[in-house]
Amino acid sequence: MAFSAHQFARDDLPRLNAFISANAVARAPVPVYLMTSDVAWRMPGSGPKQNLRLWEDAAGLAGFVWFEPTTGVEFDLRHDLPFDHPIATDMLVWSETRRREFAPAYPRFVDLQSMDEWSEEILRPRERAPDGQRWLTTVAFESDSARVALLERNGYRPTRHFMPDYRRDLSLPIPPSRLADGLQLRHVTEADLDERVAVHRGSWLRSTWSLETYLKIRASDVYDAELDIVLETGDGTFAAYCICWADSIAGVGSYEPVGTRPEWRGKGVGREVIYEGFRRLKAKGMRVARVGTAGFNTPAQALYESCGFVRVGTCRTYLKRLA
Repeated sequence: MAFSAHQFARDDLPRLNAFISANAVARAPVPVYLMTSDVAWRMPGSGPKQNLRLWEDAAGLAGFVWFEPTTGVEFDLRHDLPFDHPIATDMLVWSETRRREFAPAYPRFVDLQSMDEWSEEILRPRERAPDGQRWLTTVAFESDSARVALLERNGYRPTRHFMPDYRRDLSLPIPPSRLADGLQLRHVTEADLDERVAVHRGSWLRSTWSLETYLKIRASDVYDAELDIVLETGDGTFAAYCICWADSIAGVGSYEPVGTRPEWRGKGVGREVIYEGFRRLKAKGMRVARVGTAGFNTPAQALYESCGFVRVGTCRTYLKRLA
């Protein structure tokens, strides 16, 4: 059971992506904790490389931990390793040690129950450390009993916060586009970068998403410009957008992110970009589309379900107060 751990380096990225795809294949259809799309989306804002750590054993990459300052951590083991393996415990020990290097704080969104509460938190943030304690969150699918048992043995408790996990079979019929005059669906080009950043910022309250971040995402090994979809209006602005990500090994296409400007909501434009994503993912050989959102984001859930996504799982947030 010998193993070792080391800080992530840029040269490790192909191995990490291959590890994630292999886990997705082995555990199909669920649970999947991160897809390669999540790596591409999170990497630009993940902070220093010491927040991402890899574990190795005789068979190669055995697992990873991705600490997200200041109160979150994602982790996973290679699909052939059980969650009672010593590596799993070592991962949690490292995560908690890393968390203690940061100031006391309580997770910002873990108690929210609606998008109205989310907006209030964005506009008027609450005190982050009301009790002066350090808290840490991670996640587990409710169906993943071995992972749940690991967390509970180590003092983590389930919260009300969750992510519904959605799938859509791409062999099913995809509705044709029904755009009003003056609207068109297309993918982003080099000439669109500023407007592409603008539609993202306009779709999310007080977003600080930047051109620099977007360019880093576009430089990812798994980014495909043909899957960076926008709905353009007659004046050249974008009403809605999504980025799809095709994992050719797993045969799964992911959506991350999806957004619509407030003035265009309720007009079907978000549904149109999702349908266009279905068409393009299917053309690239994907069998299934996947999307998730916060459990309190009921408008997004209604949109995804109206597009034919079916909820296949619930990924629960677990919380621990560190001594």
